[in-house]
Amino acid sequence: MNFFIVMLIFSPRSFIGFSLGALIIRAALWRPEFEAFLGNLHTFLSFGGPHMGLMCHSRNLFKTGLWLEQLFDKSVSVSQMAFTDHKDPRQTFLYKLSQKTGLEHFKNVILVSALQDHIVPYHSTRIEMCKAALKGDEIGTVYTEMLRNTLEPILKNKNCNFVRYDVSFDMPKSFNSFIGRTGHCAFVSSWQFLENFFHNAGLKYFE
Repeated sequence: MNFFIVMLIFSPRSFIGFSLGALIIRAALWRPEFEAFLGNLHTFLSFGGPHMGLMCHSRNLFKTGLWLEQLFDKSVSVSQMAFTDHKDPRQTFLYKLSQKTGLEHFKNVILVSALQDHIVPYHSTRIEMCKAALKGDEIGTVYTEMLRNTLEPILKNKNCNFVRYDVSFDMPKSFNSFIGRTGHCAFVSSWQFLENFFHNAGLKYFE
């Protein structure tokens, strides 16, 4: 899973993250080195960020691919996104991340998602409830706790503007578009999308 991070070196500071880059930004915010910047944060813009991980993914094709990747690729990020980095789900990286301070310090928290993205679940990019979590099993309970941990501080801050954008891409039919890879990468590979998004919506959050 590719990612990128952009920190706009202005005062106040803004961050743009794609895919795992959005999580890296969140993880950096509760590092002691960043404590001095928490009162000077402006906009957090996330394109296709897996904020709630991949554990409630609805596509069987992706689940099979994720299992194979876990089998052959022992990278930490894969296990973290799949909640397999610890036997206790409440000790996993993403659960602990949900308990940390971070997004509520921004004046604007902007989440951009696309139904054509089949790599990162729609609900994960939007930080919202998913059907699988309503079953009431342990995973559903953990997911609900993570959702509450992440959203409540943002919603309680009246000075924080929380916005979700759902976008659509004009994509040719191909194997990559079928498995959702094109829909995920289009957040940063489609200059037409980026130009339209920032011209019609995004730029105002960086003024």
